This record gives sequence, structure tokens and C-alpha cells, in this order.
Amino acid sequence: MQVIRHYLSAAVGDLIYGQAGTTGATTAKIYAPFLWKADDYYNEHFYEVYVYAGTNIGVNKRVTDWDLSTFLATVHSVYAAACDATSYIELHRIFTEDEYRKAINLAIESLTDNYLIDIKDETTIRLTSTTDNLSKTVYTWEYALPTNILYLYRVTVEEAVSGVKLTGTVSGAFTDGETITGGTSGATGELTYGPSGGTYIRVRKVSGTFVVGETATGGTSEETCSTITAVDSEIAGGSRFLQSDLIDSRNYTIIRSYPPALKLNENYCAIDEDLYLRLEGQGAQPIVDDDTDIIYLPPDWLVQKAITCLPDSKIQSNGLQATLARAERYIRENKPRAWPKPNAMQIVE
Repeated sequence: MQVIRHYLSAAVGDLIYGQAGTTGATTAKIYAPFLWKADDYYNEHFYEVYVYAGTNIGVNKRVTDWDLSTFLATVHSVYAAACDATSYIELHRIFTEDEYRKAINLAIESLTDNYLIDIKDETTIRLTSTTDNLSKTVYTWEYALPTNILYLYRVTVEEAVSGVKLTGTVSGAFTDGETITGGTSGATGELTYGPSGGTYIRVRKVSGTFVVGETATGGTSEETCSTITAVDSEIAGGSRFLQSDLIDSRNYTIIRSYPPALKLNENYCAIDEDLYLRLEGQGAQPIVDDDTDIIYLPPDWLVQKAITCLPDSKIQSNGLQATLARAERYIRENKPRAWPKPNAMQIVE
């Protein structure tokens, strides 16, 4: 979002930005050697300073004093820590950072029905099974879909590889891909499944032999699967999604409830427990809150549309009527479109 905000504020002549520093900086003063106006200019013109990277990222304050000889800008209240050379700041005097963010989100929402973005989800659906009263395995064929996907056009099962299932007492959530080591055996493997509250973990690429009774520990998370009661050879996720594991679209249907669900055809699909499904579809660009949020919409149109969403009173009082008129003309003549793919299934009507 930071890039779009800079484009937007520059388009209305309201952007100064650069790298802060440490010379004379305190929790109440920012060293800003890229500023060059005379003493008190930035406080007398009611500038606000927003940190968009580094120390104090996301913090917005008002400038209350400016000393050109020291390049120090005093702010109205102290930071938790002094801004330093990692801090990148921007200054505005016409519109606030909050007003820019709201205008960008209004522009995003205006394209919801006309511009779909590609979405790939590999973490929402994990294939599962249960055991009934007769100790028989009962597979799950119906799974809730993520609500951000409006159209679904491809479903792929995670690659299945040989692995080991360690049944025991799981503490906390393991990290996918981390190395698991047996405390007694010294055996190692790469974690493919181990969420918080589970009764087992699953590993692949096993070296050595895990044993009953030992504790297996994660090398990154430091979580444990303790007092292991069973060591079984089972299928594990391979963290890859191959073309050969693509599910034919005739073998699943969409249940248009809320939340919507994916129903696999039990006559043609196989369930390997703990493997994930990759969902490829399309949806609307979500609104943005943080500077690290990514916007996939065409930036030129989005910036011009956002100009029309800025407070009209400030547009008028700062002589930006011509800028607004150009923006209105541009968005009328250049509205972008991105429709559903021809083979996509609609999730919600």
C-alpha cells in the first residue's frame, strides 16, 4: 500500500519523503537531513510525519517544531524508541495518512465486481478422516472453502511421499518444514504436519529410526511430541503440487452455502490424510491496512480513482479542482476489467 499512497500523495502535490538518521535524534525529535525549508516551516504549515519503514513503522505524528540548522523535527508526542537510519518517513500537509488509506480502500471497493485477481490457497483445506464406533476409517468428502475465493478453476492434491507418523503428546504448534529430532534415537525428519492440539506429528525425509517412548523435538519451534506411543509408516505431504495430481473438475462440486464448501466425489477421489489441497481461483482485492499489504489492481487507475475519494472540502480549499477533474475523466475512460476465467466455477451467487 505504501507505493500506492506515495503515487497518490505525489499526484496531489502532497509528498515529501526520505530516510531519517541518528544525529541528534531522540524519542521526540527526528533527524531529517533531506528537509530544507526554513525554521518552523513544517510546523507552521501543519505537516504530519508518518514512518513507513523501519523503527516506529506505522506511527503518525504532528510536527511541532523544525530547526534547519540541526535538521531536527520535533513531534507532538514521544515515540517508543528514537527513529534511526532504518526509519523512512513521509510528510503531508493537505491530507492525512488515514485519509489517503481510506481513499485507497474506497477505490479498491469500487472495482470489486469488475476486476478479479488470481488467488492461490495451499493451507485452508487439509484432507482428513475419522474412525467410527466399529474402528473403521470414515473419510471426509466435504470441506469449507475460503470465503475470499469467488470463482474456483483448479484443485490439486499435495504430492504424497513416504513418511512416518509419531503418535504422542504434542505441545504447541510445530513449524512446517522444520527438522524433527528423536531425543533417544537421534533419528531426524522434516515436519509435514504438527498443529497445536494434535495427537501426532508426521515427518518425511526420515534418517534413522524413531522409537517408542522417546520425545521428538522441533529444531525451529522447539515444540515437542513427547512420550511417543506409536511409530507408523504412512503417507506424508511432499510440499509440492504436481500436474499429475490435478483433480478433474468433474470430480468435485461447489455447495453454495455460507461458508461455501467443496464436495469431492467419493467414487473417483482418494483421501490421503493430512495432504493439503491447492485451490486456484479468483476473488476481489481485499482492502488494505498495513504498508506491507500488496495491491494487485492497476495502479494508474487506482490512484486516479482514489483522488476522487479524498475529502472534497480539502480538494476545494487547496485548489485541486483541476486535478480532480482530470482524475474523473481518466477513470470514466479507462476503467479496467478482469472477468472470471472461462472454466471457473462460481462459488457464491
